[in-house]
Amino acid sequence: MVKLLIRVDGSCIPNPGNMAIGVVIYRDGQLWKKISELIGKGTNNIAEYRAVIRGLEEIKDIPADSVQFYCDSQLVVKQLNGQFKVKNKKMIPLYERIQELIKEIKAPVFFIWNRREDNQLADQLARKLLLKEEQNNRALASRDLIVEGEGDHFLVQNKQNKKIYRVNLEIPECDCYDFINNCRKWNLECKHIVAARKFVQDREKEISVQNGKKMKVLIFSKMVKTEKWIELLEKYNQDEHLPLQFIFPQEDDKELSRQLASAEVIVGGVMGESELSQAKKLKLFQIPFTGIDKQELEVFKRYPQVFVCNTHGNNHAVSEQAFCLLLALAKNLINYDRDLREGRWHGFVTGEPAIQIKGKRLGIIGLGAIGLEIARRALSFGMKVYAIKHTIKKEEELEQKYGLTFLGTPEQLEYVVTQSDFIIIALPLTDRTENIIDDRILGLMKGKYLINVGRGKVINEKALYSHLKNGTLAGAAIDTWYQYPTRDLPVMLPGKYPFQELNNVIMSPHTAGYTDKSIEENVLAVYKNIKKVFYGEEPENRVNLEEGY
Repeated sequence: MVKLLIRVDGSCIPNPGNMAIGVVIYRDGQLWKKISELIGKGTNNIAEYRAVIRGLEEIKDIPADSVQFYCDSQLVVKQLNGQFKVKNKKMIPLYERIQELIKEIKAPVFFIWNRREDNQLADQLARKLLLKEEQNNRALASRDLIVEGEGDHFLVQNKQNKKIYRVNLEIPECDCYDFINNCRKWNLECKHIVAARKFVQDREKEISVQNGKKMKVLIFSKMVKTEKWIELLEKYNQDEHLPLQFIFPQEDDKELSRQLASAEVIVGGVMGESELSQAKKLKLFQIPFTGIDKQELEVFKRYPQVFVCNTHGNNHAVSEQAFCLLLALAKNLINYDRDLREGRWHGFVTGEPAIQIKGKRLGIIGLGAIGLEIARRALSFGMKVYAIKHTIKKEEELEQKYGLTFLGTPEQLEYVVTQSDFIIIALPLTDRTENIIDDRILGLMKGKYLINVGRGKVINEKALYSHLKNGTLAGAAIDTWYQYPTRDLPVMLPGKYPFQELNNVIMSPHTAGYTDKSIEENVLAVYKNIKKVFYGEEPENRVNLEEGY
């Protein structure tokens, strides 16, 4: 006959959650068997009961003098010793199963409580299995996450709810609920940390594969001087150290053909059939600003392997200018300044109050990256925002998310115009948007103010001039125009009609997107897309070739 000593433990993550058991069996003081199993979902006490059952089933056919069961749950031990009654409906059948097993065992069975630290082996068996399962679950879940490097940390986005979590791998740390409430306690890594680690590993592998070869980036853009392009791109590449070669094309046709043939990324310029047919290795054509209306987008449809992207690095700059123009109209700033220089006063003296914009209604035609920034500024001024967006996805819920009074599609353009006191145009120029603000729509703007930071031809030029001249429009502020200077004609009026003669228009020379920071932000956006293509990822702000924006 033998003496049996059994130590059991049941654990779950969280509580309730996935359950696992650990069972350690000693025969005459010698370790005989270790058991660990995953047993589904439940609570800690159910896991403890299941651990006891598993231990009893393992030894029920072994002849023994006595059986000692050690368990770290005081509740379970007292219930099995008859001190407490089992009331939980889920535990009653487990308790009854234990009583059946005890009857099958010929030797007396003693249930003894001891602390977890005295029961470490069984506890570790259960926990180790649980932790492995939990980490596997997080690894599987991490496959559906989008990771982006952001300085010394990572931004990890959930595809389903679009929520973004911030991960620091140095600590490691994440701001998600799972990490804060579960992972720290169990020494686990949340799925966002797992995804960030995989992201880093994949990039290191890619750099290793590319080692010795440089990705050739051909830069046609004259947005900034060559020296500035190199300075900013090298600055942004300091952390990644990607093997990139920045090439500024030569005028020599033979040399240009060779450069086109080896380029994997082209930045700026205007690409036609001739250039694209030579660029056999091209993966990305990157426009380093927002406007794409000068590109022959049709030709890119014959090169589906090439990503065509623009940037939205100027969204803050343009939205600031839009609001600057709105305020200048509301406060009649330009006319006041001009007249006061000649001694003519306005305001209290003449009984001409300026417009207070709090409570006024702003219509935003084009709720893209720029439009959203304009909306944020308008809401901070206490304005009500009515907006038009080309397509609205149900999952975006932009109206509720951004506190808009109304969000509609182009079919509701007339409604937004009639409801608004101020109207800002932030549309790209496409076949659909050209002249979308025509004579009829402008006729609905009696007494209203119009601001254009999109493209000039979105508004019919003749109709705009006419409605400003006859006073239908209270005023307009325009940054994007109809005619632009060239090298041959550096001095050029911005339209065919004499807008410069009107007192109710503020004229801005298409400078909204050109600020001290927007250039850096646009170049950074270019670099980020180069980086994504280098790593075989899809770049951001891909142009819809069918829609033309």
